[in-house]
Amino acid sequence: MRPSILLAAVAGLLTCSAAPTDNFVLHEKRDGDPHQWTKRNRAHPADILPVRIGLVQSNLYKAEEYILDVSDPYSPNFGKHWSAEKVANTFAPTKKTQDGVADWLVEFGIDATRHSYSTGRNWIQFNATVAETERLLNTEYHYYEHDVEGGYRIACDEYHLPQNVRDHVDFAMPTIQLEGMRPIPNLLPKIEQPTPITGLGTGLTTCSNLTTIVCLRALYQFGAGNTSAAGNEMGIGEWADFLYLPDLPLFFKNYTTQPIPADTTPEFISIDGGQTANFTYDNSTGAGVESALDFQTSYSIIYPQKLRLYQVGDGVNIDSVGTFNIFLDALDASYCTYLGGDQPYVDPAYPDPNEGGYTGPLQCGGAPKSNVFSFSYNQIEAALPVSYQQRQCHEWMKLGLQGVSVLFAAGDSGVANRYNAGYENSCLTSPDVGPYVDINGTRFSPSFPTNCPYITAVGATMLANNSLTSEVAVAGPDPNDAKNDYYSGGGFSNVFALPSYQSEAVTNYLKKYPPHYPSHIYNNSGNSRAYPDVSAIGLSIPTTYLGSTYGVGGTSASTPIWGGIVTLLNEARIAAKKGPIGFLNPTFYAHPEAFNDITVGGNPGCGTDGFNAEPGWDPVTGLGTPNYQKLLEVFLSLP
Repeated sequence: MRPSILLAAVAGLLTCSAAPTDNFVLHEKRDGDPHQWTKRNRAHPADILPVRIGLVQSNLYKAEEYILDVSDPYSPNFGKHWSAEKVANTFAPTKKTQDGVADWLVEFGIDATRHSYSTGRNWIQFNATVAETERLLNTEYHYYEHDVEGGYRIACDEYHLPQNVRDHVDFAMPTIQLEGMRPIPNLLPKIEQPTPITGLGTGLTTCSNLTTIVCLRALYQFGAGNTSAAGNEMGIGEWADFLYLPDLPLFFKNYTTQPIPADTTPEFISIDGGQTANFTYDNSTGAGVESALDFQTSYSIIYPQKLRLYQVGDGVNIDSVGTFNIFLDALDASYCTYLGGDQPYVDPAYPDPNEGGYTGPLQCGGAPKSNVFSFSYNQIEAALPVSYQQRQCHEWMKLGLQGVSVLFAAGDSGVANRYNAGYENSCLTSPDVGPYVDINGTRFSPSFPTNCPYITAVGATMLANNSLTSEVAVAGPDPNDAKNDYYSGGGFSNVFALPSYQSEAVTNYLKKYPPHYPSHIYNNSGNSRAYPDVSAIGLSIPTTYLGSTYGVGGTSASTPIWGGIVTLLNEARIAAKKGPIGFLNPTFYAHPEAFNDITVGGNPGCGTDGFNAEPGWDPVTGLGTPNYQKLLEVFLSLP
């Protein structure tokens, strides 16, 4: 399995549309890339669809209020995180919602004996024919064929709900197009000879050539880890990549200052058939580099604290790699039933019908929660329905309420986005014709879930020369793509509003350094979620892969650096008899003095120069890179 899963690899689609009647109103339109799909025949009316109706949950309008209450450094309730039970009870759908949707189904011929509620009564599911579903949703289904892969699926362009029902339904499915998971590609420039440990203690004169743990400690002012509090193991999620375990002791020997541990193996948590290895490691493709980078980088920071490897999906084919939803299912059984839970045609089905696939049921709950999660994967915002993004963003918020810090890589394509297995960049068409994903588009293309206001998005920097004071926004040739250089992802969401904790910083940037692009190029309203939030070194990170050393980069490198630093902060808080930090952003934005401000560089893409790094927050490097000692002072001062 290659370390990239892209929109072009989705197998197929079926779509629906119909004019609303007086009693129906438009509920949702299909997003995505029409250039990848060709509409074929109407779906056969007798075809059976697995229909799920996602029920509106209670109190989601208070999401920001709730999360800030426990994460705002000025709140008297900072650090008073919620239990999982409190989270579930607070957001459960009302009885009026449950009964209203059930009555509607019966009215349209879906007898009560045919549908059932989820365990948490967050959605109703039933099987129905295409004809029944078209009548229920006032729409039409067509088969769509994927232009590249040639597969077919059933979905719709838009659908409609009765006026008296729409306030109780977040979305129905299967309906509109959804993209699959894809990792952010990372850089793989080879180093001629592996660099030995000799000289690491004083090796600060060549940090731009290979940014070792010694360089990172000097650059960001943190020391070697020396504690391992129970329950503070750092979590890393992997989907399309597998960790080659024999590289870990070799990395410890050559690129850390600690003695080689007796056991370097991380705690392995298999989610829905996740395996320790499921392919032949091939140096020419770089398969396995993502995991090596994630684990070695963070291990060198947090050791002797341990790591957890959350391996998601059996990886038998591109549809069974799993999505973020599958990961969330494993942490929280209630999410398996939240707003329709997993989506047919996006989230893989279990048992996996492919040869050699996982034959067990979908895993719901049971996987341990880590205090910190680092993810080097994302998706294209414009290729996903708004409802899908909103419901998953709320689930990340729920983890924050429970004291979990979630960090996502911001991407490696500047203001553009990755598109296909050839690492080709894509942008968006203008809003008046979409916006749709298009390799020839000119509108900036944000990522998901980096656009979610309840996660911490991480950009990337580099050292312009061997001086530790030469940190700038990353810019370098991408060996995976001769056509495009590598730049830190950043921009402004077209889906999520500007959160209050970020408002002052973003408004300052837009007023003092306004980008000179019109609204059809990017969301210049000043009212949208902006990212990244922070940055760290994302170039020439030493990574041992199949016994050799490489300088590896990408926001896939900067994100585990930040994950490791937050884990160290949690170690210090736990030692001081305090709890984990949880959602990071409100405190980060309240204390910009705890960051090294990056003011040089940009993130070009979509035929433009992108945005510029400027004093203060900017959509290239965020607030900047960490000053651990200042962050430690801030977080130890909080309850």
